[in-house]
Amino acid sequence: MKSLFRLMSVFALSALTLASCHKDNVDYTGGQTEEQDNIGYLALGGLKASVMVDTENVSTPTRAEGVDINAFNVVIERAIYENEVLSGYEVAVDPFVYGERPESIALEGGAYRITIYSAEMKGADWDYPVYSATKEFTIERLKTTTINDIVCKLSNIKVTVAYSADILDQLDNEYTTMTIAVGGNSLSYSMDETRGGYFEPEAETNTLKLTLNCRYVGQTKDIVMTNTIDGVKAAQWHKININIQHASDGTATIGIVCDTWTYEEEVVFDTAQFLMEEILIDDTDMPEIKWENHDLSQEFELTDELFDADGNFTSSINLDITSKTAIASLVISVESDNDDFIAEYQSNVGASIDLCNTSLTDYKLTSYGYSKVGSGVTSTQIKFGKQAQLMKAFEGLHVYTIVVTDVNGRKSETQLKVNSGQNVAPKIIWEGYNIDQRQTYFPGMTCDLLVKAPLAISDFKVKIISETLNADQLQGVGLAAEFSLVNDTQFFGALSGYPYRGDDASDEGLGFPVGDEVRGATELKLSITNFLSVLSMLGAGEHDFEMTVTDTEGNATTKTVMFKFE
Repeated sequence: MKSLFRLMSVFALSALTLASCHKDNVDYTGGQTEEQDNIGYLALGGLKASVMVDTENVSTPTRAEGVDINAFNVVIERAIYENEVLSGYEVAVDPFVYGERPESIALEGGAYRITIYSAEMKGADWDYPVYSATKEFTIERLKTTTINDIVCKLSNIKVTVAYSADILDQLDNEYTTMTIAVGGNSLSYSMDETRGGYFEPEAETNTLKLTLNCRYVGQTKDIVMTNTIDGVKAAQWHKININIQHASDGTATIGIVCDTWTYEEEVVFDTAQFLMEEILIDDTDMPEIKWENHDLSQEFELTDELFDADGNFTSSINLDITSKTAIASLVISVESDNDDFIAEYQSNVGASIDLCNTSLTDYKLTSYGYSKVGSGVTSTQIKFGKQAQLMKAFEGLHVYTIVVTDVNGRKSETQLKVNSGQNVAPKIIWEGYNIDQRQTYFPGMTCDLLVKAPLAISDFKVKIISETLNADQLQGVGLAAEFSLVNDTQFFGALSGYPYRGDDASDEGLGFPVGDEVRGATELKLSITNFLSVLSMLGAGEHDFEMTVTDTEGNATTKTVMFKFE
């Protein structure tokens, strides 16, 4: 069955033009037009449309439940003849939905067809049945043509995949998928996939291409097997079951049983069982990932010498991907020991991207050195140098994992490791907030800080900058505008609450870590929450806490926690 709805994608544009072309001879109310000589009428008031679902009970097909037929689209087209030969169809009236159909439509005399359909056809998708029906009719001068009954049936091809009990415990679920393709559209079924896949027919009869990628439990070798099912039509449900088939000599191999159902009849093949044909994987046929004159097993050092005075990357990091057969997927995923790099990258690209199947714009892809890989492509290039400035801005070890798979299931994987200088400087993080932005205080607000210093903390200095909190007030609570959590022992009592200064020390401090709790730590938690309640009593104003953390190698990081009290 030829695809019914490829024309539907242009309806939105053509409807306006066609409607204007026919505005003199179309009347939804049944009234007369200026062209009186050749006008007839299509009566739709008594039309009863129904839907027949795809069902295993083919002898007694049922009407679809839960399908809103009132939302179905209705298109009326007029046949166009050239030299008394049908050359095509044109839209005769503006399309409408079934639930809002007019009682009568005035049409010029001639041959027509009416099509009712549930949705636009997709190449391949899960749980996406499309129902439709088409009926031809003729309009005669001054006569009324009535259409009373239309039954919509499945317009795409349904395929489900299951595994028999004797093979479930033999195949590794993680490495086993069945890929079904009709023409250039495909879906991959995992071993626990129970949904139906729906495919757009490319012709009246089609071929299902089956590719089984599997691995036996406990083995490391991948097995790729293929087969085809011919003569596939729309409105059919192909139930594919993977099983073990035993030969008379005692050997066993993987096979399939395909039960095919259609409306009102069962399709019986001459041979109901098929053996999967194994493709022997040769290493020479595997896709290749190369970086010319570079060893991908070694880290690439992104040094300052690779950038000019303006910070532009002057070298290249181009990975060439080649395959003897068409590339089916090219997946890039990224890891890094710098969380800020990961956050920036994922906000633009995502944690993982398949260049054969991505919705990102070409501009976005190009800015990261990527490009979409179309159907049938056997080679492409990834220009990671486009990301060199990003890698340099977020120092650390950035690891890109690239996995390329061809249409036969042959897969190659490698990693690109770029070291832009290990980020060993301390980090100060305000949990739940952006520490670089001023925050407006509200009752119950928390300020919990996390400090990470890979090389251990040697000093932690705090400077209080306030519009309303003066030196006398700070002295009154045992503090100063500047102090060290490591070295200024005279403030430890007020900061922590511990009796560092004997009986005169406060038992109720701010709960800050001090002294040896800070010195030598690689990870430290510090809360300013208690201090916020004190500041809130001072009224409106801005209060900042400038913090500088220095590690044992002299690396220092300064961050300022900024508050606004209203």
